[in-house]
Amino acid sequence: MKNLLFFLLATLFTLNANAQKNAKDEADILKYWDTSWKAYEDNDESKMWTFYAPNACEVYPDGSTVCGLDNIKAGYDQFKGLLEGAPIFTYSKPDIHFIDANNALLLANITTDVKLKGGQQIGGNTKFALVLHKEKGKWLAVFSSQTPIIPMPDMGK
Repeated sequence: MKNLLFFLLATLFTLNANAQKNAKDEADILKYWDTSWKAYEDNDESKMWTFYAPNACEVYPDGSTVCGLDNIKAGYDQFKGLLEGAPIFTYSKPDIHFIDANNALLLANITTDVKLKGGQQIGGNTKFALVLHKEKGKWLAVFSSQTPIIPMPDMGK
């Protein structure tokens, strides 16, 4: 009986410690989310790129992929050359799903309004997925993707 009581107390202590760690990590990730968007909205590229791992990969709504921070930066510079004005992003608070202690998946709804030179407008509603990896106590983006939200036909409900 004494062993069972010890086991139960140890389990409760471990669960409480994990809950506190997850709460801290969740707060750190939400801060990451807010400060990374602020860097983007402020056009502070030197800060913006500090949120990415060197080997990060992205999949864009058109299906193209790019890996490596230098390649992501080059793609971003190329994209900026197509723009007429600054894109407008409206985003929800992300849902955070911990994969393990050092990896998390964030899911958020993002509405994008982008005007290209020549008057073309692109964007719309997307589901944004971001995988973060914690290295030396800092969360970094290792993968992101924006999937356009396309209404599906009614399946006879």
